[in-house]
Amino acid sequence: AELLTRLHEEAREDPIAQFTDVKSIVALREVWGARADRLAEECNEWYLFHGTHHENAKKIMTNDFRVGCAGENTGSLYGKGLYFAESVTKADEYSKPDQNGIYSLLLCRVLGGRVFHTDVLEPDPEELVRSCISGRYDSVCGDREKCRGTYREFVLFDSEDAYAEYEIQYTRVY
Repeated sequence: AELLTRLHEEAREDPIAQFTDVKSIVALREVWGARADRLAEECNEWYLFHGTHHENAKKIMTNDFRVGCAGENTGSLYGKGLYFAESVTKADEYSKPDQNGIYSLLLCRVLGGRVFHTDVLEPDPEELVRSCISGRYDSVCGDREKCRGTYREFVLFDSEDAYAEYEIQYTRVY
């Protein structure tokens, strides 16, 4: 809510660049129709995926995300933050099975705010974190789709800007 309020106040003088091509939102609009329009586009609110283990998903849904845990199990190319993907395939790379072979993803509402877009092969994670923590940006879009032909990732450095709305459980079929 703090981010949303600040962005509304600043938008009069410095309009926010909207990310309207986030693949998860485009797909959800096709499936959900008007229900997908409940997001606040003016502040880059999106539905994004977060891959994790079922036990971690339960903790996140009960106690929210914790930036302090960032990068413990995976890399942190864009800095120690909360990583989300517009592609379920990318999020699945971070999902771990439970003892029954069940994988978990979280479908999260994310406030992207002012987005620092980067398509450099080897970004400076400290610069990215600094630009969001004490600079003019609120999140990072790491565009690996553009520079590597893979997926875009969105990184937040404030847990208040993400809400795990749904847990999706699944098995992989090969």
